[in-house]
Amino acid sequence: MKKKQTINDFNKQVIEFIWQSNCIEQEYSQLAREDALNAWEWAYLNKDEKFGIQYILKIHYLLMRHINPEIAGKIRNCNVYIGGQLKPFISEDLIKSDLLMKICFEMLARGKFNKEEKAKQIHIIFENIHPFIDGNGRVGRILYNIHRLKLGLPIHIIHEGNEQMEYYKWFK
Repeated sequence: MKKKQTINDFNKQVIEFIWQSNCIEQEYSQLAREDALNAWEWAYLNKDEKFGIQYILKIHYLLMRHINPEIAGKIRNCNVYIGGQLKPFISEDLIKSDLLMKICFEMLARGKFNKEEKAKQIHIIFENIHPFIDGNGRVGRILYNIHRLKLGLPIHIIHEGNEQMEYYKWFK
């Protein structure tokens, strides 16, 4: 018989997820952890909203408002390099229009993906769009886990180290 998850167990998983997500980005400060928990709580409480740009911008704002307020809740307007790979700036208007996310969700809806793969593919697409100067990984992992919960899947904690290296292979 499957044991029902308690609220306390869920909260422990959330705290572990947030800690590990921050560790992946080498963001170890208490302030960053508090902001990440606030971003998660807001995202979770508003999880029934569509995954549109306003939802994503709010998560980014809550996540970055203390550690980098100049970019918090703002789409990037420049090229960035991630792991040595150029992520060129496309268009702020295109990203803000929700068009990219709509196309992604439609593509996935037509595919024959199971729930796990669907959540993973949406996360990969978000990370490839890379809408922010910084904070994309942590925002993306919050969205990924909110999406997993909406699909009836458990939180996926990616631990710093070996699991992190396996996770990076998703994006190759």
